[in-house]
Amino acid sequence: MNIPAFTIGIVVSIFLIGHFKKSRLESSKFTYAFLLITFPLYYFAFAVYVNDYAVIPLELMSGLVFFGIAILSLRLTNFYKFNLLALGYLLHGIYDIIHHMLFINAGTPVWWPEFCGVIDIIIGLYLMNLAFKLRDIAMHHDANIKH
Repeated sequence: MNIPAFTIGIVVSIFLIGHFKKSRLESSKFTYAFLLITFPLYYFAFAVYVNDYAVIPLELMSGLVFFGIAILSLRLTNFYKFNLLALGYLLHGIYDIIHHMLFINAGTPVWWPEFCGVIDIIIGLYLMNLAFKLRDIAMHHDANIKH
């Protein structure tokens, strides 16, 4: 395991979440969906960088899952949106970890699975927590209106 990449990934994920909260980007329905869409693009870039064009169709097929999740999330209410995005991030974290078992993209840095995987998993867990927190706030608000 690449401990420096793992540690930097933790720092980056905390920074991203903090930045999105502080700048209010988190309240935009596009922020986390757009970020999820960008993750498969790194694998395309890695393949192009080393002229490994044969792997691009495989990366594209894998990436379509994450593109689909991100696009679908835009049509949902916050609770379902954040849970679906959480699923997407968690799946992408798993994908990062097992990517080399599915097929080889020669351009992928050896430290990438730990770095990107931990970012995906932390953001996924955060989004799941956020979904339930927002649902609880909405339920509390609705209960106060009824009384």
